Amino acid sequence: MSDLRLEQICCPLCGSAESDRVIEAVDNLCGVPGQFTVVRCRHCRHLFMNPRPTLDCLGDCYPAHYGPHLSLPTGVPQSCAPSLPAAGPSPGAGTEPGARPWYLRYLPLRYVPGLRRLYFWLLNDLSQPVPAAVSARLPNTATEAGPQALEIGCATGRYLRRLQEDGWEVTGVEPGKRPAAIARAAGLNVHCGFLESAALPEGGFDLAAAWMVIEHVPDPRDTLTRLFRLLRPGGQLLISIPNAGCWEPAVFGRFWYVWELPRHLHHFTPASIRRLLEQCGFESVSVQHQRTILNLIGSLGMAILSRWPTSRLGTRLKYYPDHPHVAGQLLSAPLAHFLALLRQGGRLTISARRPPMVS
Repeated sequence: MSDLRLEQICCPLCGSAESDRVIEAVDNLCGVPGQFTVVRCRHCRHLFMNPRPTLDCLGDCYPAHYGPHLSLPTGVPQSCAPSLPAAGPSPGAGTEPGARPWYLRYLPLRYVPGLRRLYFWLLNDLSQPVPAAVSARLPNTATEAGPQALEIGCATGRYLRRLQEDGWEVTGVEPGKRPAAIARAAGLNVHCGFLESAALPEGGFDLAAAWMVIEHVPDPRDTLTRLFRLLRPGGQLLISIPNAGCWEPAVFGRFWYVWELPRHLHHFTPASIRRLLEQCGFESVSVQHQRTILNLIGSLGMAILSRWPTSRLGTRLKYYPDHPHVAGQLLSAPLAHFLALLRQGGRLTISARRPPMVS
C-alpha cells in the first residue's frame, strides 16, 4: 500500500487556519504507511489530524485486519465471513446482562451472598449501555412497530443484535463493505455507505448510537446535526469517544493507543464534546468515564514494541483491546473503576437528548 494522499484543512469546528503541532506519529496499530500529525486549533483548542487523508481515500485507512471489523454478532458462525481470520470476543463479550457467570457452575461459590452482583458490577465498563425499549416509546398501534434505534458505524452489528434482543427495531449504517455484509448475513437491516447517503426518515428514531465513531468522521458537527434531525423530539443520543483530556496521552506520547492515526481525525475532551453537542442543539448532556484500562494496556504494548520490536509480550498487549477476556477484565476492574471515579478514564460514554416538542 502506498502512502495516503493528505490535504491541509482549517479547523473542522471553527474554521480557523491557525494551529499548533501536538504530536507526530506513524500508524502504530495497523501499519498504514505514512507520518501523521495532530494539531491544536489556536482559536477553539480542538485537536484534529492535519493534514488529513483526502475524502476519496479514507477507506484506505482501514486495512482488512482492522480489529472492530473482525468480530461477529452473537450467534453468527465464523462461516458467515470465510475470508476473515478468526477474531476474539469484543469488549464485554460473554458478560452481557443475563449471561451465566462461570462461578455459578461451581460449589460453594454459587452460594456466596452478593457474588453475582459484584461480578456484573466489576464487568460493567459503561461502554455500550442498552436503554430499556419498553420505556423508549409506546408502540405505534397502527403499524405495531416497536421503538426505533439507529447505529452509525455499526461494524458487524454486535450492538444492533443486543438492541434487537431487548425489543428494539434496529437500523444500522456501516461504510465498510465487509463488516456490513457480515451484519446483513446475521439478518440485520444495515445500509452499506455513509450517513449522508442513507435514506432515513427525519424524526424517525427514538435512539441513535455511535460507538467510537465521531472521532472518525471528517465533519463531526455535520454528523451530529444529522443525528439530531433523525431523532424524534425527546429522542436519545448515545456516543463514545476516546478521552484526550485524561492523563494517558501526556504519559504515552506518540504511543498512546487511541491516537490511532490516520483513522482518528479528531480528539475530544469532556468539555469540547459537551460544547459541540450543545451547539448542535442537544440538551441534558451527560458524560461518563468508562471503567476500562484497555487504552493503557494497548499503549504499554506499543511502547514495548517500539523498544523491542519482536517482543511477544508487547504484541499480546498491543492487540489485547481487540479481544479482552473475562479474567483480565476482573483483574483490571479495581484500577479501571478507580480511574473512572477520578474522572481520568481513557474513554467516555456520552448521553444527550433532542429537546422534546413544546406543546
